[in-house]
Amino acid sequence: MKFSKSIIFNGLVALSIGLLSTGCEDVIQVDVIQKSPKIVVDAFVNNQLDTQTIKLTRSIGYFDSSGSEPAITNAQVAIIDQSSALPKLFVFQHSSQGKYQFVPNATSGDTFTVGHDYALLVVVDNDTLVSFSPLNPTTTIDSIRLVDVEGNGPPINTTGKYVELMANDRKGPGDFYWIKTFRNDSFLNSISQLNISADMGNTSRGQDGELFIYPVRYNGVNDFLRSFKTGENVRIEIHSINGLAFAWFNLVVSENQNGGLFATPPANIFTNITSLNPKKKTALGGFFCMSAVASASVKIP
Repeated sequence: MKFSKSIIFNGLVALSIGLLSTGCEDVIQVDVIQKSPKIVVDAFVNNQLDTQTIKLTRSIGYFDSSGSEPAITNAQVAIIDQSSALPKLFVFQHSSQGKYQFVPNATSGDTFTVGHDYALLVVVDNDTLVSFSPLNPTTTIDSIRLVDVEGNGPPINTTGKYVELMANDRKGPGDFYWIKTFRNDSFLNSISQLNISADMGNTSRGQDGELFIYPVRYNGVNDFLRSFKTGENVRIEIHSINGLAFAWFNLVVSENQNGGLFATPPANIFTNITSLNPKKKTALGGFFCMSAVASASVKIP
């Protein structure tokens, strides 16, 4: 029996429609293997006199609700100043929900010093975790400039007042920064608002020691869906970080935005936390970084 091209074509179309219609009704159940949870160390500590906090949790499954990570409450946590004549110990005490805290004291000299090298020690479940970080210098802030903008579309949708950070990168290559914006003491901490910079923000032509580039000093310090209102306080902090922390932040952002048609296979985000016990098989996550901080504030008129 011979089939004409039109019959074959019509048959293929009918078959395709049938497959598509039945495929839309199928529900695929994905079973995700839950491996042993990681110990996650959130240890970003700075040289300010405010209470310093290190948080310890265990990781959760991919489909579990964020914020439900089990807290580790039975650990011993300390930071050691390795640059002192005698190693100096800063002990962090557990307060609640896996948060370990230390209150610096300028009178007694119990503070963190720019230019020193520090080690983090965490003892949990008969295992000792360790990490290392220098406390690099940060830059200075000249001022925070107010900018009146009429929002007329992306990226600025809201008419009102915004701010611009007037600050220069430190002279000399190899500086890294984490720039934080606070609205009435509330940190704008969504991953889309993560504002990090290598030197002044563009080193492709050896640029160094000048005003931070526009995306860093303006785009990165504002929420263009919500302008600042009269009476609000805006604070901007520039935290020094090291090159490894800068790479870690970039990988976090990359994995968070890794989706769509051209998504790449997910990659594990590295950590600078290691175990001193080679026989321990518990996986580790998180990061330890010491920072110096420059800060400036402005009240919206």
